[in-house]
Amino acid sequence: MLSVSYNDRSTQCARFDTLVKYTVPGQTEKFTLLDLGCGLGDLYNYLQTSGYQNVDYTGLDLVPEMTSAAQKNYPAAKFKNGNFVADDLGNYDIILASGSLNIIFDRPDNQAQHIQNVIEKMYASSRLACAFNLLDKDAMHLYEQDERFYYADKRQVLQFCRAFCPQALLVDGYLVNDFSLILKH
Repeated sequence: MLSVSYNDRSTQCARFDTLVKYTVPGQTEKFTLLDLGCGLGDLYNYLQTSGYQNVDYTGLDLVPEMTSAAQKNYPAAKFKNGNFVADDLGNYDIILASGSLNIIFDRPDNQAQHIQNVIEKMYASSRLACAFNLLDKDAMHLYEQDERFYYADKRQVLQFCRAFCPQALLVDGYLVNDFSLILKH
C-alpha cells in the first residue's frame, strides 16, 4: 500500500486518515469519490480495508503507467488517465488529493498558480467536500530538500481557499511536515 513519493505506510495512512475523517460520510452511506493523483490506487485500498464498501471510487492520474498498475491491483475500481484541470470529468460527492499537489511537474515558479487552479476546480467539481494535503513550508528545515517537491505556506493557502469557501478548515499536527485543507459545501 505504498505509492510513489511517500516516506512510509504510516505517513501515507496519516494523510489518508485526516482527509477521510473530515470529508467522507459514514461507512454505510453511498458516495462518489475522485482520487486526484491516485498513483497506484492506495487510497482505494485504504477505503476498502477501513470499511467504506459503498464508495463509488474513481482514481485519476496523469501517468498512464500508474493507472495501469492500479487497475491491475484493484480491478473493482475505476481508474482514468487524464488532466484534472484540462479535462471535463464531471462532478463527484468528494474529491481528494493526497500528495499529488506536492510534486512539481512544470516549473517551480508556476506551482503555486497550478495548485490554485486545481483547488478551485476541486471545489467547483465536488458536491459535498474536497480536501488536499501539502508539504508545509514551515517544516522545510527539518528535511533534506528535494527539488521535485513543493512546500506551501499554509496561511496563504488557507487565505486563498477562504476567498471562495469561508468555512475552509486547516488541519495540521498529524505529521510534522504536512497540512491539509478541508473545503465543505
